[in-house]
Order: sequence, then structure tokens, then C-alpha cells
Amino acid sequence: MYQINSEQFGRFLNEIRKEKNLTQKQLAEKLFVSDKTVSKWERGASMPNISLLIPIADVLGITVTELLKGERIDVKKELNTKEVENIVIGSLDSFVRYMIRQHKKDWITAYLLCLFIIIIEIIGLTMAGLSQSQMRESILPACGLAVIFGGWFCFFAKEILPVHYDSNKINYYSQGIFRFHLAGLSLNNSNWTYICSVCKVGMMLISVLYPLICYGSIIAGGIILWEDLKDIILIIMVILLVGAIYIIGRKYE
Repeated sequence: MYQINSEQFGRFLNEIRKEKNLTQKQLAEKLFVSDKTVSKWERGASMPNISLLIPIADVLGITVTELLKGERIDVKKELNTKEVENIVIGSLDSFVRYMIRQHKKDWITAYLLCLFIIIIEIIGLTMAGLSQSQMRESILPACGLAVIFGGWFCFFAKEILPVHYDSNKINYYSQGIFRFHLAGLSLNNSNWTYICSVCKVGMMLISVLYPLICYGSIIAGGIILWEDLKDIILIIMVILLVGAIYIIGRKYE
């Protein structure tokens, strides 16, 4: 399959823009993006959204195929259907991979913020009178598991499943030592991204809300109230998370 070369794309974009006597700012204004975005394209640091390919080609007076190949195409030369198809598929593949990288960066930022909040909460619980043994028995196991699984989904989980998931009814996913099994729900590339997002949000919410509810319980009724509520609260959170996974999985299945 033809792979889009972002550096070649950027050089060609820069060359044609200058031929048209356009500055980066002028081109950006015509495309309703920032000049910094155009600069990133020309440096090969990023690729434009696929929805911008036709507008870019129109503004520069070239074809989308020329834009994607990063070179002029002889009008006398006919591109066969297979070559054009490969170019288009390559551009889609490059765009998808770029979007996945951007989303992963956003999730990692959210995860690190979540860790910071948890540390603050643990300090607050210690000051509220929760002993180290009580912390080890209730808060740390629940938060620790949520942090571990949330971290796995944010850092390591693949956003795209192998193609055989789309043609077969498979209800589990394995990656290394991790195994994700959902009885009665078929995993595929239509629902997997949504399921991963629900898992990321759910794990981070559990890791942040569980200590927060603990703190509120201690303030409201002391350690005894928390001891009575801790298991119920955790069970409710897990049920809600699993329910959300099945609902979103079914919706996009």
C-alpha cells in the first residue's frame, strides 16, 4: 500500500504555495486554520484533516492526487485505478494514525492529572484521620487496580483491532498478559474505540471518586460510616462501569 510521506507532502505544499505567491497566513485564512497549522504541514510535523484535502488542492490549483503524492503529475500520464486507490487509502491510513496519536496524548495528559488528584486526596484522607492500615485495606486496592487498568488503556491498549474481529463474533481481546472478556458482546472496530474510551473514563473516575466519597463519609459520620459504605460504593461503581461498557458496546456493535 502507498504510504503518504509527510515530509514530501510538506515540501510540495511549501513549493506550490510560494508559486501562488501566498504566505502561510494567507493560505491559512483561505482554509480557516491558523498559520501555525500550515507551518506544521510544511515541516512534515503533521498532516491536514482529510476534509481539508480538496480545499487545499482547490486553493493551490492542483489535484488531490498530486497533493497526496507530493509531486506534479504529467497530464499526459494516466494513473490507473489501483494507483489512485492506493494513494487514497494511504492518506486515510496516515490521517487515522495521526488522530490516534493525538488522542493518546490527550488521554495520557488526563491520566497524569488524575494521578495528581489521587495523591492530593490520599494526603487529605490521612489528615482526616484514616490510618495507614485502613488505607491499605480499602482505598489503595480499589484505587490501585483502577489506576493500573486505566493506565494500561491510556498507554498500551491498541485503538484498532485486527481485521478478523470485524468478520467474526469475538467477545474477548488479548494483549500480552492482559485479557479483556465481555460475554455476549462482539468486539469489532465499530465499538472498540468507544469501549476503550468508556474504560479510560470509568477507571479514572473510580480512582478519583472513591477516595473523595471516603473523605465525605468520614466528615459526615466518621470512620464507622465509611466502613459500612465502602464495599457497597465500590460494587455500585463497578456495576455502573460494566453496564456502561455493555450499553456503548451494543450501541455500536
